[in-house]
Amino acid sequence: MVPNKIYQLDENIDFENQKRILIDTGDNENYIQKARTSSVIYEKYLELLKQDYILFFHQKTISKFYKRTHVSDLFERKDLIESEGVFYTIDNPEGRKINQLDTPKLLVLFTCMPNANDYDSALIPKRMFPKFFDGIERHLVKNVYVMRIMDLNASHGSHYINTVNYRFFEANISKAIENVRRELNVESENVVLYGASKGGTGALYYSSKLDYKCLAVDPIISLKEYNLNDAHFLKTLRKEDLSNDINMFLKQGSTRQKYMIASENVPFNFSVASKIVGDKIDLINKQDKHITAHPEVSRNTVPEQHMLLNLLLQGHNML
Repeated sequence: MVPNKIYQLDENIDFENQKRILIDTGDNENYIQKARTSSVIYEKYLELLKQDYILFFHQKTISKFYKRTHVSDLFERKDLIESEGVFYTIDNPEGRKINQLDTPKLLVLFTCMPNANDYDSALIPKRMFPKFFDGIERHLVKNVYVMRIMDLNASHGSHYINTVNYRFFEANISKAIENVRRELNVESENVVLYGASKGGTGALYYSSKLDYKCLAVDPIISLKEYNLNDAHFLKTLRKEDLSNDINMFLKQGSTRQKYMIASENVPFNFSVASKIVGDKIDLINKQDKHITAHPEVSRNTVPEQHMLLNLLLQGHNML
């Protein structure tokens, strides 16, 4: 392979486990944007993902991909921590949010999909690590550490679930959470997992798997509807429906309270969430005329989320 070879859009890529792959898209549209409108480029993009390459930059007409296992070479953020191949940040309680007489608590936050402007950005942090609920600490009880986990996989993340290119993602995330919990001396009963949309997927999945408390807001449990146009580029990379796995985890033992917020106004997600059953898990149906689509569930339930998070962090159940 020629070092730093630049491939053309119609050219087949030689996969030789190289760190970097460069592709000339012909204009200022990055490769993801091209894949949205061309079935040929879409198929080539899926192959890049299966070979474990992530788009990390687009300069002039060149889209630049990097092998996922080496992306730490690219990160310059001082606050980004790596454990078990998982990248995350920790926000410590500060000032009046510290109470020396109370026990430490940990909120594990799984990030959501990016906003419309950044949805197909060439930059990894914008696609896979938008800062969901910035400043959430102001609304929480005292002594809460906040761990934010990057969904570093595939195109826009894999909703924190194993894929054909990354078969140990779930195991690594589980280890990373446990490592942080132990490092911060937080007891298991004082851990809460939280997220909305694909972040809700992560929160529900790992809280069921590891038996932690949870608040999952309109989690994407099944990709069936999303795979119709493969909006997240996961159709051939990941298991489509997580319902059976989650129910199996819950059946094996669910001793800590878990909440899901969904809305019957978003029929597909609500119908799938309704099939999740087990001890200590409750589905809250938010009936609100302002909720007409999936993204509106989270933004129209912020007060409820604050209340439930604080109840869970304090060790109380609402229902």
